[in-house]
Amino acid sequence: MSDRDSKLARAIRRHHRYRLQRNRRYYWDKDGLTDNPRWFGKVIDTPTPCSCWMCGNPRRYFGEKTLQELRQDEADGLRRIKKPYFSGS
Repeated sequence: MSDRDSKLARAIRRHHRYRLQRNRRYYWDKDGLTDNPRWFGKVIDTPTPCSCWMCGNPRRYFGEKTLQELRQDEADGLRRIKKPYFSGS
């Protein structure tokens, strides 16, 4: 990797970090995340504050497949109708 490429890669990383700062400024239902640099940095690196059943991975809590797996199953013709986990029956 040349010196120019490494500078370009660093610039792209900085660009994406700045973009995330602008987009996630009001995450976690807090208006002034920019006032506290520690919280602001944390929300940039970790958009979900916890891994509870509402924020966490649906595979872990409900046994659902990922979007990529669902797309592959549909492409292979293996898609089957599954009742939602919250249905009464």
